[in-house]
Amino acid sequence: MQRRRVGLTPHDMTIHDMTIKDILVHIDTSPSSGVRLELAAKLARRFDAFLVGAFILPSTELLELADSAGAVTLALNLAELEENTGAMEERFRTLLQREDLEGEWYIARGPAETCVTQRALAADLVVLGQRDPERLMILEAPENVILACGRPVLVVPYAGRFDHLGGNALIAWNGSREASLAAHGALPLMARANSVTVLSVGQEAKDVEEHSEELIVHLARHGLNATRELFAKTTLTAAEAALSRAADLDADLMVMGAYGHSRLRETIVGGMTRDILRHMTVPVLMAH
Repeated sequence: MQRRRVGLTPHDMTIHDMTIKDILVHIDTSPSSGVRLELAAKLARRFDAFLVGAFILPSTELLELADSAGAVTLALNLAELEENTGAMEERFRTLLQREDLEGEWYIARGPAETCVTQRALAADLVVLGQRDPERLMILEAPENVILACGRPVLVVPYAGRFDHLGGNALIAWNGSREASLAAHGALPLMARANSVTVLSVGQEAKDVEEHSEELIVHLARHGLNATRELFAKTTLTAAEAALSRAADLDADLMVMGAYGHSRLRETIVGGMTRDILRHMTVPVLMAH
């Protein structure tokens, strides 16, 4: 069959040139929240995007469901959030003014994952924090938002600073629908990339070899000079291999599909999504 290249209409160009126009960032009182907010603001400046700061207050009904020890901890955290609501809003608005950004302060009360997911439905990019195992977090399970919101989600590690994003990207590629969604969701973030590496690990590396080459060609059409790496034989898990290679490459962004296998299977036998969310060292863009 002969293929014919068809020119794009102005309407088509608008569709294909879509970029990030609104960013939702979850803000809380954790030490890592400031770094997350600064990164979201840098991205908003880069894309001239509208920045929404989401601050979620837990329902007081949680206190009735907790045991006595848990109720004390929850009450203290609730009091901290309530006391800092005004200060956090002022900080957010000061940031908007300082960086000359347009934005909105969004406050809601209820389960954090549910509230963030509902607001995320109308955002091009969602920015969340990694769960800190040493601290009780208001948004304890970012994976719940990733699974439910249908949007690209950038998860920022709770430790470290991230002044640059997308200059050196690593795509963890297994040929799945979720990996494809993540790679396409990350295109605006990788637009200025000096290096993009498409990494496939383990048995999947041989299975998706042809498809990874097709992805390389597709990325080239978007102006990205990507290279492919296949590690069919390794004693490392997929997560360990990806994190190790990210460190070797000095990557500032990892891109991957979330829960390509069922979440139940990953919970029982382990999986890459869970391990990356626990041990990430660079921001990770995930999609499901």
